[in-house]
Amino acid sequence: MRSAATATIVTALAAVAALATPAHAIVDGEFTESAPWSARLYQDGSDGYCTATVVGPQWILTARHCIGGEHRWGFRIGDVEHAKGEYVDAADNGVTLHRDADLALVRLAKPVAAPAVSLGGLDDVATGDTVTIHGWGDTGGGKQSPLLKNARLEVTDVAATDAYGGRAVNGNRINGVCGSGDSGGPMFNAAGVQVGVLSTGNATSCQYTHVGAYRDWIASVTG
Repeated sequence: MRSAATATIVTALAAVAALATPAHAIVDGEFTESAPWSARLYQDGSDGYCTATVVGPQWILTARHCIGGEHRWGFRIGDVEHAKGEYVDAADNGVTLHRDADLALVRLAKPVAAPAVSLGGLDDVATGDTVTIHGWGDTGGGKQSPLLKNARLEVTDVAATDAYGGRAVNGNRINGVCGSGDSGGPMFNAAGVQVGVLSTGNATSCQYTHVGAYRDWIASVTG
């Protein structure tokens, strides 16, 4: 997350370019104590690239704009310190991208023991709700945090638009805000149900692809 204001994003491509760069993450907010469902995306063995969640024994949910091109993908799973999580490669031909929304599902090369998150429906997030977001990365000092952080947002719109024109949940800063290192990371409601996947944002608000609007698609891919 950036500590300075992000320039206005005027096209979906600009949004993708801004958030796909693994340079920033939760500014302010708090450190997360436990997140066995968490996953950190790695590209070609690089340092952490995007955030993600476990949605099944062999499935990861993240943002479409995090996954692109011919690369070797892998994840560290289940630890708030991303360098300590279990490393698992993506399966060959294991990536499925949504055509019209900023969502990607990645099948792992082997099952993992990490618990899957519960995915919300359309009615599991509403305007006025306080939600919690999670992510790794630069806290404003130029270095990515080795520990997962979280922050709270107030939901102001549940029919916003993500970077690809898909339905999104908009949240405004309460005690922190999102940024590019958080891309693909989760938004949870008060019951701990995942209701969003980070697509784009700026210094004061974030747009999370609405999980409830695409839960049937997720189920059709993961079985």
